Amino acid sequence: MGLAGEPVTETRERELARLSFAFLLDEMANGVAGLEPVDALLVLAVNQANIAPLTRDPAARARYGQLEAAAPDDERRPVSINAVAASLGLPFETVRRRLRRLAAARVCQVTPEGVVVPASFLTSPAYVRSVLVGHYRLRDFYLELDAAGLVDPLPPSSYELEDAIPMRAAARLLSDYVLRTSEGLMREAGNVVSTLILTALIAHALREGDAPLPVKAVATRLSLPTETVRRHMIQMAEDDLCARTSAGVVMTPEILSRPGLATLFADNAKHVHRLLAGLAERGVILSWEIPAAEAGRGAA
Repeated sequence: MGLAGEPVTETRERELARLSFAFLLDEMANGVAGLEPVDALLVLAVNQANIAPLTRDPAARARYGQLEAAAPDDERRPVSINAVAASLGLPFETVRRRLRRLAAARVCQVTPEGVVVPASFLTSPAYVRSVLVGHYRLRDFYLELDAAGLVDPLPPSSYELEDAIPMRAAARLLSDYVLRTSEGLMREAGNVVSTLILTALIAHALREGDAPLPVKAVATRLSLPTETVRRHMIQMAEDDLCARTSAGVVMTPEILSRPGLATLFADNAKHVHRLLAGLAERGVILSWEIPAAEAGRGAA
């Protein structure tokens, strides 16, 4: 048994959730080239759909794994606006309007065949910078999990360790994790904005217990209008996803124990292992561990 009589598996999933939802919130709030979180999720969803055939090809994974090696536009598969809207649970018109605005900013291209995130954006200084920051955040997340004894056995690398860490490959695996976990959150929250808010609430509750989280703090963290966050939180309270107080909102132990959230935490544990297994198979984790081992030998 774990803490307070909980089964060990449930306690482990809760600890995994405590670390991973804090990490996920960072990714959602700061993830893609300074874009607003909703736009960042759109870009992740479009790009993952564009490169889906390539991720199933080991040769392509090797060819386009390095930071400077974005897959060219002619190898990207366009995705329909309707498919993107359905994957994120957003209204078609909302997605169409946002993608048109992103196209005007040259973040994506909207054509009769569908939407593509072009290589020109994926090699831009702003995007590359966000990949670098996200990569080192991902490395620290792995090290946290490893130090806490939360990393299951991982597969060996299928690739020779190269001089450069395959950061773009790691970014694709990370995007897949963010989108998969967002799907589960969306089942509970119902829409993308509430999903972002629910991520912030879970991360706060697992770290701070029943301390209230002010509406303005959530709005600032997620770059959302305060009134938008307030309106969604009222609906979330009516759906028993949080409780409102004069100082903000809380997620009580009873709310955190809801069957839907228990399922979310169990699925998250699977998604985290899938992320780490992919990083191990691609040689990313090995590239992190060898410098640490060498530093340890040098200190000795």
